[in-house]
Amino acid sequence: MKYTIKTFIKEKNETVSTVANKLHLSRPTFDTYIMIYESGEPLPKKLYQKVFDSLFSDYRISSEAFKERLDICEEVLLTKTNSDSIDFLSRRADRAARLMNQIRQNIDYENFDEELYEFINLVITNYSDDVIYNLVQFFLMLYGKKDTVKATNLQIAYFSELFHALEKLNAKEIHFSYSDWKRYQEKCEKARISNELGSREEEQERLKQIEEELRRQLYGNTIWGLEF
Repeated sequence: MKYTIKTFIKEKNETVSTVANKLHLSRPTFDTYIMIYESGEPLPKKLYQKVFDSLFSDYRISSEAFKERLDICEEVLLTKTNSDSIDFLSRRADRAARLMNQIRQNIDYENFDEELYEFINLVITNYSDDVIYNLVQFFLMLYGKKDTVKATNLQIAYFSELFHALEKLNAKEIHFSYSDWKRYQEKCEKARISNELGSREEEQERLKQIEEELRRQLYGNTIWGLEF
């Protein structure tokens, strides 16, 4: 039996109508585009050619990746973003889908480590910070995800020192400067206090919103009982 786009859509746990709606196409138009695409002919609109290539050129992608790509294409079509961005956005969707799949698998594991995800969130939200950025680059190269020839002169010096320090973790004796530990503690304490203050401010803002909502429910178009 010939493998078709409609079969593909069904295997990804979607319906043809849903996909057509997300692509802002009527069912007859979508069916026509499918027929043209499956025949190997170019679609009449270049933007939809990009969309179809992104969605239907690789039947091996996961359902999660397909749904992520579909949402991205809907966003592009809705905002009329440049079609050249679809390839980039599709790769971003694939990365997001792979990451979410890994997280789901890890969360199902009985030794789930919540602090690991605190660290992942820290990396994502602070990636522009030089320390975090270079630390990420260090481990990408260490685990063969990136070629060391791409390291800058500053990174060569930094990575050499870091690798030397990490190697010592396997040694029986580790020599270090206690003053460095104290400076590290001071920085950690400042960060902890800053996080606590931020959490308190967020809590106060949340309580204000709850208070305002209660006031509206109780008094309507009044300010604490006074008409306005």
